Amino acid sequence: MYSLKINTKTTLPTACAEALALSTPLLSQSETLNLLSSCGSLGPDPSSQHFTRRTKSIAYVMCIEGQWFQLRADFFSQPQQYNDFSGGYKRFYRELPAEFLACKATQKVLSAFQQTYRLPEKELMLVQVQTSHINHNNIDQCLTGQGIHSDGADRAMLVCLQRDNVTHAESAIYHDLKGHRAVLDPFILQQGHGLLWQDNQVFHHVAPAQLADPHMDGSRTVLIAHYPAFHYLSGKPNPNNTLGTNQVSSRRRLRLQH
Repeated sequence: MYSLKINTKTTLPTACAEALALSTPLLSQSETLNLLSSCGSLGPDPSSQHFTRRTKSIAYVMCIEGQWFQLRADFFSQPQQYNDFSGGYKRFYRELPAEFLACKATQKVLSAFQQTYRLPEKELMLVQVQTSHINHNNIDQCLTGQGIHSDGADRAMLVCLQRDNVTHAESAIYHDLKGHRAVLDPFILQQGHGLLWQDNQVFHHVAPAQLADPHMDGSRTVLIAHYPAFHYLSGKPNPNNTLGTNQVSSRRRLRLQH
């Protein structure tokens, strides 16, 4: 278990905690590059063979008396109630290295997430860093495999770390699974900016990406944080989140293949 002292903070206005969703700058360009470097090489994401290819590494983290600790666990099991496509079974991933939590930029975004929503200490968060790899064969494919969805948490944060030769891939927040009632209309989350939302109150979506230069590949890297996270270890539903999911056909349910 790793631990690091928090020494970098970002404080957002108190009113932000009451908003269903908000977007805000969090990191400078140099901080973003430092955070990316601290992640090391991201591991494979086998589930992404069914949508845009993705690499991913994860960490379970907890703040105790001003120190961040990393719990050693290399999987999560998202309940199928929130993800009919790839929920309902254990998905194993490479763990983020100790350098990730030692990075001041990492501490800064985790602190912003914790302080914005007044998240209690001694509670687990799940943090993921993932890159979607876009080429001429997969443009217009779904980046998540889910469409409009909730992740099954209470609170969530997405921070854009990199957009290379990518256009579109707009983020949006909705009141409903059909996308008829927008909370935040589709917009491009720029590098260093964060999107924070109440995951047990609203749904989110990321649109397909396209290539700025069709003769070159592109990529988009994001950090995602969820609170609470114990249910991702147990695979049990979060009693605070009853939003549900869009259904997929039985042949697309990955849990039936594992």
